Amino acid sequence: MKYLILLFTLGITLVSCGGSTSTGAAADVTGYDTETVKGTNVTRAVKKNADGLVIEEGYISGGKRNGMWVTYFDGDYAGRIKTMASYSDGMLNGPYVELTNRSQIEKEVNYANNKYNGKFVQYKFGRIEKEINYIDNELNGVTREYDNKGEIQKEINYKNGQLDGLWRVYNQEGDVTLEYEYKNGEKISGGMVEKKEE
Repeated sequence: MKYLILLFTLGITLVSCGGSTSTGAAADVTGYDTETVKGTNVTRAVKKNADGLVIEEGYISGGKRNGMWVTYFDGDYAGRIKTMASYSDGMLNGPYVELTNRSQIEKEVNYANNKYNGKFVQYKFGRIEKEINYIDNELNGVTREYDNKGEIQKEINYKNGQLDGLWRVYNQEGDVTLEYEYKNGEKISGGMVEKKEE
């Protein structure tokens, strides 16, 4: 598993080195073991705990984080992946994933230049709990909240960070019980929804 991640990391590193026009902070490698990847200007950085087990690893080029950086749990769960983050020129760019100590996905986010851009999904016990859409760090599109059976509980529409469109609450049968309509952050209509007779 570790070797697959390292191969994937190298691939991302090579692809991401020329992507972003913005730049991030220089990589602080205090406390890391570093070595240059033979025949490249890429440095592999590895941080270990007191027992010598790897707790973080990734690649640096141009003095900045690039490619996939991986952190690992310490203690009883040592060796299990905790986070995977994609960097380009020192900034979060691309997928970011958090896992539980049982290796279940807890959060997945897409970044562009250190800002949320795309889907932000939160999980609980491996099931989707919340799904949010962002463009340039602002809420845009549909946000959904789910119950523990994976059914939609709430659905909210945003545009440019403001409520815009339908805002709905669902019951356990999947029927809409509350519905409002918003435009540019202002509520324009809505209320309780009567169940339709069949």
